[in-house]
Amino acid sequence: MQKLLFIYCVIFFVSPVQAQNSLVTATGLKSPNGNIALSLSIQNSHLYYTVSYHNQPVIETSLLAIAINGVPTTSVNSFGAIQKSSKDTVYSTRGVHSLATDHHNEALFTINSTGGTSFILDAKLFNDGLAFRYIVPATDSNTVNADSTTFTIPAGSIGWSQGDADSYEGTYQQQDIESINKGGKIGPPFTIKLPGNAGYMAITESGVTNFSGMCLKAAGNRAFKTILKGPSRIFGNIETPWRVIEIGKDLNTLVNCDIIANVSPEADASLFPQGYETPWIAPGKSVWSWIAQNSPLPQADVTYANMLHYSKLASETGIENNLLDQGWETNFPTGNLTQWDILKQLIDSAKAENVNTWVWKPYSKVGPFFPDPGIKDSVLRRTFFTQCAEAGVTGIKIDFFPGETQEAMAYYQAALKDAAQLHLMLDFHGTDKPTGQSRTWPNEMAREGIRGLEHSGTSTSWPSHNTTLPFTRFLAGHGDYTPFSLRQDVIGGTTLTHQLATLVIFTSPFMCLAVNPDSLLVSPVKDIIAALPTTWDETIVLPQSEIGQVAVFARRKGEDWYVAAINGSTQRTLQFKLPAMNYDDYSITMFADDTVSPAKTIITHPGNIKAGLINIMLQPGGGTVIKLQKITDKKTVPIAKR
Repeated sequence: MQKLLFIYCVIFFVSPVQAQNSLVTATGLKSPNGNIALSLSIQNSHLYYTVSYHNQPVIETSLLAIAINGVPTTSVNSFGAIQKSSKDTVYSTRGVHSLATDHHNEALFTINSTGGTSFILDAKLFNDGLAFRYIVPATDSNTVNADSTTFTIPAGSIGWSQGDADSYEGTYQQQDIESINKGGKIGPPFTIKLPGNAGYMAITESGVTNFSGMCLKAAGNRAFKTILKGPSRIFGNIETPWRVIEIGKDLNTLVNCDIIANVSPEADASLFPQGYETPWIAPGKSVWSWIAQNSPLPQADVTYANMLHYSKLASETGIENNLLDQGWETNFPTGNLTQWDILKQLIDSAKAENVNTWVWKPYSKVGPFFPDPGIKDSVLRRTFFTQCAEAGVTGIKIDFFPGETQEAMAYYQAALKDAAQLHLMLDFHGTDKPTGQSRTWPNEMAREGIRGLEHSGTSTSWPSHNTTLPFTRFLAGHGDYTPFSLRQDVIGGTTLTHQLATLVIFTSPFMCLAVNPDSLLVSPVKDIIAALPTTWDETIVLPQSEIGQVAVFARRKGEDWYVAAINGSTQRTLQFKLPAMNYDDYSITMFADDTVSPAKTIITHPGNIKAGLINIMLQPGGGTVIKLQKITDKKTVPIAKR
């Protein structure tokens, strides 16, 4: 339920200030708490901006410009009217926490031009960052060819970036800002530790609907320039996506930042009358055979019999869904029946076990191994969605997108709308970073755009990669990492407890597990996985967390808490405090690394934790999970076991 605190609006105008010499400085804008400030200036017919945090620069003087029909907005000469407003509201959200805060000051700066295009810079300043976009009044068709927005980072900063700006499946590197090679691309979010322990910052975008996406390109001298993934043809007023800069004193601030959702369009109440609580929107976990099918187990293939088996195992392990990946349309025998008749039989059988069914489909034909023409065409898409709904499908995983072109970004909107009308949830795979779509479309349950366990083997240092992701890629939104496998050739360098902890720390309302459910059925972590939620009411990043070294999260669902840590490549002793509570009212279950075998976990039930203080040894690539469950029957006392 949305809880409106208050909204107020103040509008005033400032007379245009004519350029004197080569510099005009605009009235600045500050965040509600005054800690973040935006300043604009015109220098030599170019618009520039700076951002400060606690009076220290976090974005040094940087260019603001786009190009329309090949003409850049660089012939500016004065500031026109400035329209200001403020807002403070709380609304429902999903994933990191259940309530989001939108508290900001906004200014629409009119930028006058000589012989060029006048435009508006729309800026919103929050207590944990800012977002801005370009608005160009127009009535005809226009093409935005380029975005020359730059972000100049202070000297001495440290950045974490990955260079795959198409599928966002790169590995992150930690580099001094000065060391990042000129010309290199960065797929946002781009996370930065500010010098002098001044805090953290992350750069990304939001509100990408009918517009191409962007990445960053190192321009030298600590400047990073926006690069569009293609031209965007716009009919009528041009409103670019929002450029987002999250800023905070610590990692907890970044992880809990709501700016991406705040500047995204709200959901259509006619399609989602209860928002995220609309009954057919159902977060949950799923079994999934794709990684398992490379194993010698006979049930690994996507066959009818094996998918029946997976659905049965999903029920026995307390998992809500079964995802039928590539092959279900061709591998299922039909006889005198259609593939949809056979699929409905499988779905009905799974429903009898309280398990829902998702199916896979490509966006378009991607090669000889995937001859399916896909559902890029709107008629094919709607036909396929309708057939899925009639068969009882719960959700669809759409795979192999071409990148962040305007066409692809518009496709997400159309597909999500078509799916919502048929009460279908979607998971986008082989795709780009999220940019707030899950607020507009609560039926978007997951999105890849991340280097996950499909990149099995030794090519990825999983301990350092996994401890970087919560503070980089996951800042953009949910990620279909497909976590938790028991195969050592897939999870090399991590322990069973580390894998379990990723299910707590990685955010994905549709949590597609890479484990073979036959193996999970006999695993000591089966029960906790069955109980794990996939959305959270509250998240706290504990101060022991360090990007690429260790991630420690406390997450609450209802009255239950889960505290999890995943470790990098160095053994460490970790000391932290559990959330404040009356521990006598909670049963405590702790999962810790087995020092002998990484494939085992040690399970204990500590009966007395003084002041909630925990000391635990984490193995290289190890982890821990602590479950604090509210006791409803104090007569039941758990027995320690291994």
